[in-house]
Amino acid sequence: MGKRQQVVVQEQGRTSAPVPAHEFRANRLELLFRKMALAAATMIGIGYVLVNAPVAMLIADSILRIPVASQANVMAIAGRALFLMALTISAFLGVLLIFGAVQFYERGKVRGVAFLGGVLGAIYLLCLGVGSSLLLPEPSPAALALAIAPMFVVASVALYISSSQRWKLVGSATGIVGGIILAYSISNLRVLDLVFAWSIPFTGPFLSLTLLESAVVIIAPVAAMVHAVFSYNREERPIPYAFTLLVALAYGLGAFIGSIVLSMSFWNLIWQSPWVGSFHGLSDWAANMIVFWSASLVLMDIGGILLTAVACLGFVCMARELSKL
Repeated sequence: MGKRQQVVVQEQGRTSAPVPAHEFRANRLELLFRKMALAAATMIGIGYVLVNAPVAMLIADSILRIPVASQANVMAIAGRALFLMALTISAFLGVLLIFGAVQFYERGKVRGVAFLGGVLGAIYLLCLGVGSSLLLPEPSPAALALAIAPMFVVASVALYISSSQRWKLVGSATGIVGGIILAYSISNLRVLDLVFAWSIPFTGPFLSLTLLESAVVIIAPVAAMVHAVFSYNREERPIPYAFTLLVALAYGLGAFIGSIVLSMSFWNLIWQSPWVGSFHGLSDWAANMIVFWSASLVLMDIGGILLTAVACLGFVCMARELSKL
């Protein structure tokens, strides 16, 4: 046998070496995690687009019905117009969420997507905060908080994506302050109640149960700070990812429960509409939009279930990593 044939035989022997069973299972588990995360983000992203569409149409219809006859009516139109801008941005955030999930699945860079999403989210909240202030008859601390919180969000995102670890810590601390302000606003202000006044449990600005959404906006910057602290100390452990998984778990449960409660409230009012209730005397066009709104919430339900499953699977993966330490 010549030298060339010996080299070929050695290379074949190297390539045919079996992969250890635990590494094979870990790779399959990670691949399953990424696939489920992509599916959850896709469903939630499509839900953002489809849920915001009927809401925007109903608000646009309400704007056309308001006569420009007084200063109060002008303020009401301006506030609703800002809500329309916010809903458009929210729908675009859904598309951006899907794109970011694809980048995560393909192991691409998501820093630029995260920065753009943070800035657009801040503009979205700012439009809601200013629009709410215009619709309220008196100044409200919750509406003021909703208008102030985006400034902290933009500052925290800009600082956190920097290469300096110290600025990452400053950015995450700024985000915690903004999260507390935003949580106060979410807990005390129902923005869609200002437009529709249907006396039903609307979801928060990010289409989740308000209680859990208030927790998410605080836990998310805390998770960012934990990641910054561990990276500053040059430690690579699975513990910081527990906070990220906790954010996913809380938002997944909030999206699932909040969408179910809101959808059932819609159907209850629709069933009562021939006799009593907030939908009594509603036009057929508006009723169809509400039915479409309720049907679109199914996507948020599915996305919430998938995101909850992703968080549980992530905790399983983290437990496996901890067992190796």
